[in-house]
Amino acid sequence: MSKKLSLQTKIILLFSTVIIATMSVAIAFNSYTFNDAMKKTYVSQLKGITTTINGGYEESRSIDNVQTIFDYIKHREENVIKLNLHALNENEHAIMASTDRSLIGSASTDALAPTFQSGKTLISHIKDQDLHIVRMVAPLLEDGTSVGAIELYLDNSNEIAFIQDRIIWMTIVVLIVSLILIILLWIIIRRLLVLPLMTLREAAVSIQHGKEYEDVLLNASQEINEVAVAFNEMVYNLEDRYQKSVTDSLTGIYNSAYFKQKFSEVVEASKRLEQPMALLFCDIDNFKRLNDHEGHIYGDKVLKHISEVILNHIRPQDTVCRYGGEEFVIIMPDTDEATAKSVAERVRHMVALNGHESILTPITISIGIAIYPDDTDEENLVHMADKAMYTAKSLGKNRVVSARDLAAYKNQDYERKTDDQKWILDTIISLTKTVELKDSYTHSHSEMVSKYAGTLASSMGLTDEEVKKISIAGLLHDVGKIGVPDHILNKEDRLTDEEYEMMKSHPVLGYNILACVDELEETLPYVLYHHERPDGKGYPEGLKQDDIPLGARILSVADAFHSMTSERPYRKAPLSVSHAIEELRRGKRTQFDAEVVDQFIKVIEEIRLQSTEDIADRFSRSCPVANWDLKKLK
Repeated sequence: MSKKLSLQTKIILLFSTVIIATMSVAIAFNSYTFNDAMKKTYVSQLKGITTTINGGYEESRSIDNVQTIFDYIKHREENVIKLNLHALNENEHAIMASTDRSLIGSASTDALAPTFQSGKTLISHIKDQDLHIVRMVAPLLEDGTSVGAIELYLDNSNEIAFIQDRIIWMTIVVLIVSLILIILLWIIIRRLLVLPLMTLREAAVSIQHGKEYEDVLLNASQEINEVAVAFNEMVYNLEDRYQKSVTDSLTGIYNSAYFKQKFSEVVEASKRLEQPMALLFCDIDNFKRLNDHEGHIYGDKVLKHISEVILNHIRPQDTVCRYGGEEFVIIMPDTDEATAKSVAERVRHMVALNGHESILTPITISIGIAIYPDDTDEENLVHMADKAMYTAKSLGKNRVVSARDLAAYKNQDYERKTDDQKWILDTIISLTKTVELKDSYTHSHSEMVSKYAGTLASSMGLTDEEVKKISIAGLLHDVGKIGVPDHILNKEDRLTDEEYEMMKSHPVLGYNILACVDELEETLPYVLYHHERPDGKGYPEGLKQDDIPLGARILSVADAFHSMTSERPYRKAPLSVSHAIEELRRGKRTQFDAEVVDQFIKVIEEIRLQSTEDIADRFSRSCPVANWDLKKLK
């Protein structure tokens, strides 16, 4: 039962009990004090009367004199009911004098024996209807020896009534005082303790229910105020820790941990209210390529910017979370497919508008939509949205696909896409041939660089898959020259600074041309960075040492070697192999990677010992570029 009472009620009951108990003790003590004082008054009065009687008897030794005293006392004292004198009469104690003459001669009761024998004073109280009588028996003394007893009856009804009235009034006063004290105590405790504690309780309950927290400000005792301050600090610390636990540190939006919590809440609300909900699964297109080209710091900047774009173009009731890497999820309560598509298209469009800061890798976003419960159940909703998103990416990226649309896409669509990618690659290879036609001096240059690079990569112990990627990069490394004017490519004199800058742009142009083929994604850094130098004086980004991908370092050596041993517009006579090798040695650690140069020279020295046919056959076997499979390049 006590557990059901509020704190306020418990405190009031406790203090009320203490006050009432204290007042009850005070009433009992005062009642006892009044009664005791009254008794002492009676005894004093009785002793005074008996002393007077004893004095008169010892003086006269006359019973008649005692009778006279009895009559006088009875006349003067209204509360004296009866006086009896007990003395020996023929060896027997009997009443010898009395205010009631009819009792004279009556035998004394045995109850007086203690007084007769030992001279004890006896006092008793008698209740006779409405009368309260005090009976006192005192010894009758003669020369200090008890020779009889004086029996006195007093009516103390008035005194008893007075005491009872005093006790009643005292009780009433005590109750009033107690009530006043309880009320005052209730007000004081309520203001200084209960209300502050209730305020703290309400604040704690509001936090429990997920409401926005407001500082608790109390006008209470110093101790309670300190508790409130500590409580505020604790709440803010907890909120800060909670926010950090559910917030992505990079973008500032919610993380995957919060997504799981919010997703469950929205699904439960959807069930309870019988309303649909939508889940949007978003993935930034070409993000890995952007990281490879621009660096992770720039990639982080893009992630933050894209998250802001998404936040600014969803509805207030929607929740966006970073699911992982470059993936975002948007939880949309009370949303049908049409509304979800509208929001998704707006987000996709705004990301595309804001995603062209990087020239090499324009940023777009692919979005998959799944509706609960129309498309699937709670357990498979995330999977369906994710599947729809990957379908959007496979269809060319920068688009929105709903789970309901998945059935419309057949396997042949994916096969057709692969055929399209092969067609694009064939077109790129044709562009390579076009570059060679533009520059008569580079006839078969790309093919030979590919073979040199493949052989070198294989000799360095790289995997067959990596050798294949480097060989393909060698085949395509100069495709960007398609955008360099012919007069620059074929100029025999020294290039001007402006012309040289135009020539230096061909790795970036090649990267952009090849970026549309997903299967070439991992070869792009080799094409982009094949003119970087270990000393940082290369282009397009001035990378140094190990920051340059190994495939690009291999291409750099292979490209330089074939260029030196072939006719060029600015050099009619090619260098000999020995001279070219010396130039490679001179460029170690500055223009070329030392380990790659040493390994390439070792390979060239081995090949020089073989016949021309053997050399060509070895290059062909090291780099089977004619039969590589697009599907296995990733």
